[in-house]
Amino acid sequence: MSATARRRQVLAGLLAGSGLVPVGATAQSYPSRPLRFVVAFPAGSASDGLARFVGQRMAEAMGQPVVVDNRPGANGIVAAQAVAQAAPDGYTVFITTNSTHSANVNLYKKLPYDPVGDFTPVARLMRIPVVFVVRTDSPIRSVADLAAAARSRPGKLTFGTGNTIGRGTGELLKAMMAFDMLHVPYRGTPQALADLLAGQVDVVPADPSSALGMIQAGTVRPLAVTSAERVAALPDVPTVAETGVQGYELSAWIGAFAPARTPADIVARLNREALAAISGQTATDYFSKIGGVPWPSSPDELARFVTSETQKWAKIVEVAKIEKE
Repeated sequence: MSATARRRQVLAGLLAGSGLVPVGATAQSYPSRPLRFVVAFPAGSASDGLARFVGQRMAEAMGQPVVVDNRPGANGIVAAQAVAQAAPDGYTVFITTNSTHSANVNLYKKLPYDPVGDFTPVARLMRIPVVFVVRTDSPIRSVADLAAAARSRPGKLTFGTGNTIGRGTGELLKAMMAFDMLHVPYRGTPQALADLLAGQVDVVPADPSSALGMIQAGTVRPLAVTSAERVAALPDVPTVAETGVQGYELSAWIGAFAPARTPADIVARLNREALAAISGQTATDYFSKIGGVPWPSSPDELARFVTSETQKWAKIVEVAKIEKE
C-alpha cells in the first residue's frame, strides 16, 4: 500500500470514529435506512396521494421503505418548519406545493422558514388544476350563477379551501368577476369538501383527486376547472376562461425538496428516482385517474420555477387585494 493510500485509510478511520463521514462515502451507501416523505397536507389530498404513489415506486427502486409523514396545518407552515430543521442527509424529503414555496411568502407577514434558504430543490413532480364544485342540490350550476348568487347576497356566499391554491383561485375569480365571497379556511381540502356536503360552505375550489369520487358519485357538481385547458378526467367540464372570464388561469403544482445543505450527489439520486417514478405507463394511468399532469424537472429548473411562481403569486395577491396575515 502506498503512503498516500495509508494516509487516506487512516483519515477515513478517524472520520468514521468521530461521526464525520465524507459526503462521497455517505452517498455510496445511500440509502441504508427508510426515507421519510413529509407531506404538508392531510390524507386524501393531492400531495398525500402523490407522495404515496411516488414513495412506493421509489421504495421498490431504492430498496428501502418510504414512510409518509402527514403534517397538515397553517397552509403547510407546520410541515415546512419541520423539514427545514431536519438533518440534511437525504432521508427527509418534503412533498409540497405552491403553498409553502410560492404563496405563503406573499400571504404572511412573517414565516418561520425561508422557502429558498432552508431547502434544496429536488424535482418538480406534478401540475394539477382546481375544480370549483357545489352540492348537487345547489341552485348554482355555472360560474355565472355563482357570481350572480354572490352579488345578490354580498359577503354571504362562502367558499371553503384547504390550501393556498384553493384560496388563490377563489380570490382571483372574485377579483376578475367583481363579486364578493367569504373565505373559510380548513386544514385540508377533504375537510372543506366534508363541510360542503354538510351545508356549511357554498362552494369549494378542490383538486380533482379530492373531488373526483364525489363528482362521479353525484354528490357534488363541478362548475369549471381553473387550468388553461380542460382536464382529461373531467372532459365535459369547461375551463373558467371558457365560461367567459378571459385570461383566468391558475393551477397548483407539487414538488420535492430536501433540507438545505443536502449533499449534491444525494439530491441527484433523489431526482433520478423521483423522475423515474412519475414516468412510464403505470404513472400515466395514475395521473389520468387523479386529473393531474406529470411535470418533471431538474433541481435547478425547480429552483428557477419557484422564483417565477413566487412573483406570480405576488401579482395574484395584489390583484385580489389579499391582506397579509
